[in-house]
Amino acid sequence: MEAPALYGTALTNKLMRLIELPSTTPPIHVMPVVEALTRFAREIGAEAALQEVQPGKPNCILTFDLGGSKTLVLNTHMDVNNPSGQVWRNDPFVPYERANRIYGLGACDAKGSLAAMLEALESVCRSRNGLCGRVILTAVMGEEAGGIGSLHLCNAGLKADGAIVGEPTELALCTVHKGTYMRRVTFKGSAVHSARSRAGVNAIDHAVSFCYYYQQLQKRLEAFPHPILGPADASVTLISGGTRQNTIPESCSVLIDRRLIPGETHTKADRELEEILTRLRGEIPAMRVEVETVVATVPSETDASQSIVQCALDAIRDETQRSVSPTGFCGGCDMSKLVNISGIPTAIFGPGSMENAHSPDEFVDIEQLESAARIYERIIRNFLKEQKEHQ
Repeated sequence: MEAPALYGTALTNKLMRLIELPSTTPPIHVMPVVEALTRFAREIGAEAALQEVQPGKPNCILTFDLGGSKTLVLNTHMDVNNPSGQVWRNDPFVPYERANRIYGLGACDAKGSLAAMLEALESVCRSRNGLCGRVILTAVMGEEAGGIGSLHLCNAGLKADGAIVGEPTELALCTVHKGTYMRRVTFKGSAVHSARSRAGVNAIDHAVSFCYYYQQLQKRLEAFPHPILGPADASVTLISGGTRQNTIPESCSVLIDRRLIPGETHTKADRELEEILTRLRGEIPAMRVEVETVVATVPSETDASQSIVQCALDAIRDETQRSVSPTGFCGGCDMSKLVNISGIPTAIFGPGSMENAHSPDEFVDIEQLESAARIYERIIRNFLKEQKEHQ
């Protein structure tokens, strides 16, 4: 079956066609989107390249060469959260419009950004006057799996003068975001019949003691806020233990979700975790514990004086007629790879709200979607116009 046409269609149609293409993580199945983007590149006259990250799971890189050396990267992800276990009013892969919103899986995270970027590139390619440089759209796989697509992209040597990452920010420009430190901490006990509880070791009791101390860490972190993001976070988000109601549990696992602010490292979070476990070992000599890494991303920040930030702020002001300032993105995202590996000044911007990302009945406001497309276009024109003026 031929990939659906994205070029030459209305913005809302672009988004609906992208939503219809399954690209969930897991299992990071992105080829339907890759094929549609490759067709778009062919029809618009751009160069398309596939960068295989895992077998059959590539990044899709579209290069629009307007002449000149200055390069702007538009980065967003093709994969979406897997809706398994969620209850949607309608099929998540069948988009629909209601009350000036587009509903469907990935509508805001982040196929809305992808559709708006494609719309902006179409407009730029129709009128290239005054532009000089290159725009590279990096549509990556595996963002929902810790950013493995952008990690591969940056390790392969991506270079640019500035970048915008498409994520749902409700049209705010974010220049700083938190990193992610997730660990599964598993406590080991000894199972016996609950009528002989003193002969066993209750792993849930040990996990409960751990949760108390991890909550105390959260309180300590509140004393050291970042000027934009506020304090770091330390939470227990999942717990699983026990086998049946009349057996002392021999195992209990908790997942800790530690969000890092700029200046914090995974080494610091490791040290915090080890201090808590050392304290517990002193209080509970029978305690045995294993720690497994689940997700590890780092925070990043771009100075507001950078050209990409100023170009983007100007674009947002021109579109919205409002005074705007840089703000923070509380989640982790692929900006961390672009900044920390490739050294590219980067900001985060896109339509939609993080409040309904990964949620049933995900949607994006059409007005925000259309504004985002115009703002992306303004960013491209603002950023690449500078090269010509300074030659």
